Amino acid sequence: MSQANSHEVHQHGTNALQVLRRRENLWITVALLTITLGAWIYTIYRPNPMGGMDGGMMTGGGMSDVTLFLLGWSVMMVAMMIPATLPLILLYRTVSRTRTTVSSFPWLGMGGLLAGYLAVWAVVGLPVYAYSLLADQMGSWGTALPAVLLVAGGLYQFTALKRSCHSRCSSPLFFLMQHYKPGLGGAIRLGILHGIDCLGCCAGLMVGLVALGMMNLALMLTAAVIIFAEKTLPSGHRVSRPLGMAMVAGGILLLALSLTTGGHMTM
Repeated sequence: MSQANSHEVHQHGTNALQVLRRRENLWITVALLTITLGAWIYTIYRPNPMGGMDGGMMTGGGMSDVTLFLLGWSVMMVAMMIPATLPLILLYRTVSRTRTTVSSFPWLGMGGLLAGYLAVWAVVGLPVYAYSLLADQMGSWGTALPAVLLVAGGLYQFTALKRSCHSRCSSPLFFLMQHYKPGLGGAIRLGILHGIDCLGCCAGLMVGLVALGMMNLALMLTAAVIIFAEKTLPSGHRVSRPLGMAMVAGGILLLALSLTTGGHMTM
């Protein structure tokens, strides 16, 4: 973004709360949170899409297992990720309104941003689906694999990649200054870039969540709260290391239990 555009971003809101106070943005927030609530309701009451990890794979309606899985996964990502993405969406609308004479474009641009962002998380569902099939094939000894993943996810919390992605993902104003481009293509690109940063920020937590059971509602809600805190609170970065230590300790405990019970422990 040019220096002039950067000045406009600062002029039109330095944080999400300032932008949220505007009535038109309040309605957008209500609309997106309503979508989030609908996604949570769908996730709670639909059959489990996580394969052998927590139950049977969804079937029916002529749709393939992988299609149904990705549908359920994508809805879960809407439920968990949209609240933490609200600051960027609101700031994007504020900036895009000053950069176009087409009154309807900010709405179209926000749709493009969300589409790009959620597309990244939808693609992430593919390796998760592959993992669910692998866990099925490993039988009772598959309890060791979640433990290893939980340790790996915890160790990721201490990496430089985690820190750099978090610094960008939790700074929507700075992110807009660096990557904003006009037009629908620019909005989609912005969403994809933010999705990649968000993935890099949340990868360790998501790996741990998948390892422990993605359809555990308590774990999902806990993860969503952690993601929201990390991305929106000024001191959100302080969550990373304690969470990593807890995940590593939990993974080691699970691994020890799975080995001492000869692979017959059930999660």
